[in-house]
Amino acid sequence: MSKTETVTLTNMCMIKNKNKILVLNRTDPVWPGLTFPGGHVEAHESFNDSVIREVKEETGLDIVHPKLVGVKQFYDHNQQRYLVFFYVANEFSGTLKESDEGTLQWMSKEELSQNKLAYNFDHDLPVFFDSSISEHMLDGKRDELF
Repeated sequence: MSKTETVTLTNMCMIKNKNKILVLNRTDPVWPGLTFPGGHVEAHESFNDSVIREVKEETGLDIVHPKLVGVKQFYDHNQQRYLVFFYVANEFSGTLKESDEGTLQWMSKEELSQNKLAYNFDHDLPVFFDSSISEHMLDGKRDELF
């Protein structure tokens, strides 16, 4: 077994405003549905800087002090490994501005669970909401939380 592999680094951020959460209804046919803003980490970019940039690009908001709360790892259909760093931001400024990624909406945690989520996103949510869980592993054989 090889000790090295190519890994794609990405991020996702739950932005909270009192009892509401900002969700993105993605229009991407590969992964449509409600999720949180996020995207890829660029070369030579810190994880923190990448989530701040991605949130700005997808929402128009400038988040402050995003907190890393967990990670998801999964393999795509080509067996390419992905790591998704999960963040939560409680401080932000700016005005919401939609992007080509989809439409934005503030909703409660309860409303979120009653809507059509992006594939497997319901399995990611415990990492954001339960501080005793910090990892979601999805590899085709298992779908586990740690």
